[in-house]
Amino acid sequence: MSGAILDYRPSEEPAEWPLVSDGVRMVAAATCDSVPYPVQRLMPVLSGLAVYAERVGIARDPLAWLAPETMTRFLLALSNLEGNSVQTYRSILLRIREALLWLEYGQQPTPRMSAKSQRATPYTPPELARYLMWARALPPTSAIGGSALALLALGAGCGLTRRELLATRGTDITVLPSEAVVVAAPGSDRLVVCRAMWEEDLAARARAAGDGLLFLPQRQTAAPKNGISNWVKRNLMGSSGLPALKLARLRSTWIVELLRQRVPEDVIARAAGMKSTAALAPYRASVPPLTTAATTRMLRGSV
Repeated sequence: MSGAILDYRPSEEPAEWPLVSDGVRMVAAATCDSVPYPVQRLMPVLSGLAVYAERVGIARDPLAWLAPETMTRFLLALSNLEGNSVQTYRSILLRIREALLWLEYGQQPTPRMSAKSQRATPYTPPELARYLMWARALPPTSAIGGSALALLALGAGCGLTRRELLATRGTDITVLPSEAVVVAAPGSDRLVVCRAMWEEDLAARARAAGDGLLFLPQRQTAAPKNGISNWVKRNLMGSSGLPALKLARLRSTWIVELLRQRVPEDVIARAAGMKSTAALAPYRASVPPLTTAATTRMLRGSV
């Protein structure tokens, strides 16, 4: 994720910002290469909309923020903006909305005849944002809160498999001098660098766990067959607005995010424990095309 996205803070940092920041960063990271505006221009507009939506009581959901009526109300409330600036804000938000709707409802991975070759559909940015806000609202030191953050960070942030996630201990996590967080995937020789969005939570969870397990630390069985799914059913029941939480979909989300951000495929395959880049083929259908502006930036080599 771009440092400009991760490090962004609104001027004067309104009280509502911590409540919506995760969702804003998730949406910005997912759509920045699909809109013809630089991140530095996009972030103030998107964060302003999210803060406004939180302030007036709109659901903490990126799709609710980007609903046409919410955007209109937000633009009308910006009394300090002149006509051209209002149009620019509107254009930015509409393009973000278009890109987000493509990711939410657009092309899905091509169905396959063989069940073994199917891949779990990745979570959309709004879904993942809702999960992140849900997990961070739980007490991080509690059994539920700690396991929730571990599941999301190791799944969507590191792409670990079920056996790897269940076996990961605090001592498998290393924070480098650069502040990057690295996971030694249990049972393999892979070192996986955690995505920046999740590294702070993962490092905190590792410190709290010590040499203990990160997910379900009190369990009696090393690798319970349905341990993750049973935990999800118990703890997500009744949580409105949250789809079924599955590790396979978190791992798919991790892979697709890397593909969307044009990380070299051989790097992704090695980090995922795949034998070759051919295994990435089912995930490519979830990657939207670059805009002309983004393509130009990449070919030119500019930030």
